[in-house]
Amino acid sequence: MSTILVIDDDEQFNLMLKSALEIKGYSVETASNGKDGKALYQNKTYDVIITDIIMPDVDGYEVILDLRRLNMSDRTIAVSGGGRTAADDYLITAQHFDVAATFNKPVDLQALRAKVEEIIKAHA
Repeated sequence: MSTILVIDDDEQFNLMLKSALEIKGYSVETASNGKDGKALYQNKTYDVIITDIIMPDVDGYEVILDLRRLNMSDRTIAVSGGGRTAADDYLITAQHFDVAATFNKPVDLQALRAKVEEIIKAHA
């Protein structure tokens, strides 16, 4: 079974994404911040990691750079609802870190699930 890690400080978003992916047969774990997310992926391998950009403590950029060092940026999806600037600004920056995909919030679940499937197939 493919495993997915969702890192986002919005618990409602985590629960929604967990449900939307589990219904498709994936095993999904969530972390409510980048620090907890890093602790999870440093001890376990995930097929896909979905991370928010703007989070307290350890932000999504730090998570993405860490995953890039671990040669996992091609398994990483960045999401953002914006912050001080528009979500697109944060996601354009994330693309420079070689993430597999970026999505604005609210996320198009059908498109996100298709991208997850594409990433998993590429690493099978």
